[in-house]
Amino acid sequence: MGRNTLTKNAGQVAWFARPARALLLFSLLQPFSTVHSHTPYAQWDAYRVRHLQVLTTRSDLVGDAIADKWVALLAEHLPKSKAVVSRARNKVRMASLLKTDQAKVAVLSHSDAKSMFKGLSPFEEYGPLDLQVLIDDGEYLLVTRTDLPHEHGLLIVETLLSEGVGLRLSVPPDGRFGMQAHPGALAAAMADR
Repeated sequence: MGRNTLTKNAGQVAWFARPARALLLFSLLQPFSTVHSHTPYAQWDAYRVRHLQVLTTRSDLVGDAIADKWVALLAEHLPKSKAVVSRARNKVRMASLLKTDQAKVAVLSHSDAKSMFKGLSPFEEYGPLDLQVLIDDGEYLLVTRTDLPHEHGLLIVETLLSEGVGLRLSVPPDGRFGMQAHPGALAAAMADR
């Protein structure tokens, strides 16, 4: 092995090392968020924007069945809403999802809605939740966060009132348990008369 072979091999090592150093330098210069951006949260956010999720829980079978009926009406008669039922594992998880704006609309029994709104047990960890009433069937409420756009509330309630014949649906003008009726729901109720 001659001197030229060693020089040639040293040149190949140096050539290989340059791109590796450049790649290392490039990765260090990238913002941390883009280097580690493989996360399902961006997809979850996109899903939430495209679909009207009606939150319910596996622990309340009656509320879950009601949500299925209401969402079926919305999916059929308001197809652009892409309405779906999203089931939380329990009621406390529902409060968490509403509080953190991971869901905007939920089906709750009267007692759960009252407790969640007032921050009573078992929802005290999340404090009083700022909720409004969309629909009432006498035992269950369709509630929403107060930041649901007026037009969305109007379309949801208008559809449920006109297509939910026989389901005893109404919009309580004075709300329930201190919760106000959503402005869009009130507008839909006025138009339905």
